[in-house]
Amino acid sequence: MRDVYAGIDIGGTNTVVGLFDERMNLVMKSSFATVKPDRIAGAAPMLDRLAEEVLRLAEDSGAGGRLRRVGIGVPGQIDAALGIVRDASNLGWRDVRLAAEMKKRLDVPVVIEHDVRSYAKGEAVGGAGKSCRDFICLTVGTGIAAAIMVDGAMVRGANGLAGEFGHDIVDGEAAPCACGKSGCLETIASATGIARLAEELVLSGRIPELAARRGSITAQHVYQACMQGDPDAKALFERVGTLIGRKLAGLVYALDPELIIVGGGVAAAGDLLLEPIRQELRRHCPHQASYLKVAAAQLGDEAGLIGALHTGLIGDERAGM
Repeated sequence: MRDVYAGIDIGGTNTVVGLFDERMNLVMKSSFATVKPDRIAGAAPMLDRLAEEVLRLAEDSGAGGRLRRVGIGVPGQIDAALGIVRDASNLGWRDVRLAAEMKKRLDVPVVIEHDVRSYAKGEAVGGAGKSCRDFICLTVGTGIAAAIMVDGAMVRGANGLAGEFGHDIVDGEAAPCACGKSGCLETIASATGIARLAEELVLSGRIPELAARRGSITAQHVYQACMQGDPDAKALFERVGTLIGRKLAGLVYALDPELIIVGGGVAAAGDLLLEPIRQELRRHCPHQASYLKVAAAQLGDEAGLIGALHTGLIGDERAGM
């Protein structure tokens, strides 16, 4: 029986589980819809579902191994040292002892990290950030947040909140945010924000391709309308990219990175999102324009799994692999 390791990326919409062999090769991957908290049981149903999936993969005949360690990337305010999720608004979690609860269910060491920092670690190991020691990595999905690497070290901040620029308020905006405030960047520059703004446009008689759809509008539908040449859908992505670039400009002046990596589901829109970010950064940060690059992430959801795996290997002899 060979040893196997799990890297997990918990998202506000979906959770991805990866199983790695002794040489740190990804051998299996699965995903499932993130279970929302129960009014009485809290996060327990999600943790039970997660443990079930990890054990199913570990016991599968294709992997057939003994689970050794687990690393988990999770959004929100994280106390990585204590293994506690202090506040994850997109999950509805507060003070969840994630590492201890998962160790109880899996009977192996479990280490947690902020999901975007896990994603950034993955991109640093084998993706867009390889060989780069100073970069910002942001993911645009259910929410938006950034991970910051300075001189090869991840920045967490005094209380684990470094990079949560998605909760910086956009002047003139008033949409309620899951964090409890109104007008946060995340209410616009996220998959949920794009869907909300597109629905407003449809109600005003615009983006006819979406008006003809049945069911809820998603950011993917807005992207498809862009590909069909709808000017309002394109303008929506341009607005989102411009706002992200404007908020990033302050981080660029504070940190002087050489690279900004953009990942997450919405980043699949490519230059529809990236080019407005580049243009806004050139406008606000002309002196950095000669060396600052804005690039798409390269590893997709595997970045979060690889980063979580490396987090899970802390204290293991394979941590340097």
